[in-house]
Amino acid sequence: MATLTSPSLQNLLTHIRRILNQPDPQNSFWKDDELTEYINEAIRVYFMEVLQINEGYFTTTADLNITANSETVALPSDCFQVRTVWKKVSNGYEVLPFRNVTDESYSTQGGPSSESYRPCYYFRGNSLVLRPTPNSSEASGLKVEYVQFPDTLIYGGDSMTAQVSPLFKQLIEMYAVYKAKLKETLVNGVNVHKNAEESLTGLYKAFKDAVAVRSKYPTYVRPFNPENG
Repeated sequence: MATLTSPSLQNLLTHIRRILNQPDPQNSFWKDDELTEYINEAIRVYFMEVLQINEGYFTTTADLNITANSETVALPSDCFQVRTVWKKVSNGYEVLPFRNVTDESYSTQGGPSSESYRPCYYFRGNSLVLRPTPNSSEASGLKVEYVQFPDTLIYGGDSMTAQVSPLFKQLIEMYAVYKAKLKETLVNGVNVHKNAEESLTGLYKAFKDAVAVRSKYPTYVRPFNPENG
């Protein structure tokens, strides 16, 4: 079974230069660091597109420790958006409610014991704030499912995420090609970016169609009938 690979930045640059027909970065209208900026811009733009689709791409889980008398729990450094927070209980995990309780009073004496402790949470910076404050420590007491922000690629060999459709790589490359040709148009005053723009538009549509629905499990819609309540 084929597996998705994580293309390196150098791999992306090589493909982009091949499309631009300028394989030698030392003899090129565009420097590597400029093309890298376009690559990273594309990753940010289409990451937000994938996030809106909400089909689990870029999503992972992490176990977090609860510390006695500490109201905050640091989130992973790559956390962009928290989907769910669970509290570890004896027979599994229980979902915790999100409540932005910054306008309510609270006690600093701590909540109940770890087994019966069921806080709510809100966010402060890149941390969860637990209410009430825990009065005991618990290793891996919380589990979070969250959306990872893809790493910014730095010239020198970083790899791009392999979590998304293979079209994601092609879309990133074509976006960089489009931005490069757009610059050439603006500098030289001759329209040379139209073909790249058309290719980008076609790839973008194919990408949206490919990632829109991951599950093939059948779904059913119940007809609306006011008489049946």
